[in-house]
Amino acid sequence: MATNNMVFTPMLARAQVGRLQQHLTQELLTLQKEFDDLPEGTLYIYKSQRWVNIYMRKDGVTRGISRDKNLVYKLARRQFIDFNMRLIKEYLDDPFDEYFSGVINTFLAEFKTMISKFEMAGLDIDRITMTPNQYIWNSDRESKKPTFREDLVYPTIGRIYMRTKSEQALGNLLERLHIPYRYETPLNINGITYHPDFIIMLPSGRLIIIEHTGRMDLREYNDGLLARLEAYNDINLLLGRDVFLTFECDTRDETLLKEVLFQILTSVPSINMFLRDLAVEAGCSYY
Repeated sequence: MATNNMVFTPMLARAQVGRLQQHLTQELLTLQKEFDDLPEGTLYIYKSQRWVNIYMRKDGVTRGISRDKNLVYKLARRQFIDFNMRLIKEYLDDPFDEYFSGVINTFLAEFKTMISKFEMAGLDIDRITMTPNQYIWNSDRESKKPTFREDLVYPTIGRIYMRTKSEQALGNLLERLHIPYRYETPLNINGITYHPDFIIMLPSGRLIIIEHTGRMDLREYNDGLLARLEAYNDINLLLGRDVFLTFECDTRDETLLKEVLFQILTSVPSINMFLRDLAVEAGCSYY
């Protein structure tokens, strides 16, 4: 049995890498398309004792653009996308490179420097790290569930009030990672309104539901969860593809919670038309 496990483990690891390669290859195409549509130019941010100056350099010419916030955000977004594409390409060149952790540390240092400069300029980091659709989706995160409003007592770092400490932990992680979400937003299925715990949006515009199973010890809670899962299944929202469950043990350790979230974010990419319609209603654009 031990021998079989030793054989199975590297096979599983390679299968996971294969799935990640597929996901990142698609992500690279999406990023490249947006990158090509953004204005060319290099962004420079300098801070003096009294104020911050922002410049753009293009074709050997440097000019101040501090007042042109729209251009500033486009160039910052372009710089962020360029960073992500370089990192993805580095990984795809050799996903089994045993020294890739060193590469990650180098990129991480560059990322922190880049983000700190954006923060120094007082820029909205979400607007830089998210696609326009993601930014729209993230703009209205407060619970829309009309019942038991008094239970919303646990604020995230973004001041979104949630019902449990476990949901708060997940919300905090999503906000720190700049992953756009909506909490308890209404979802009408066959005339019945449900309020999924979290609906997050990926850069592709794909929406994913995360239900946190906090009170599995209560039969009434279990019955309600099963009813929601059956309703999701009725509109082809499949468990493990469009709908994911987190458990209490996941939220007690942030490292474990990050691993769970990573598995969710790299699941098989597809866009469910029912959820896409929900995003369109929120103001997102699809072509």
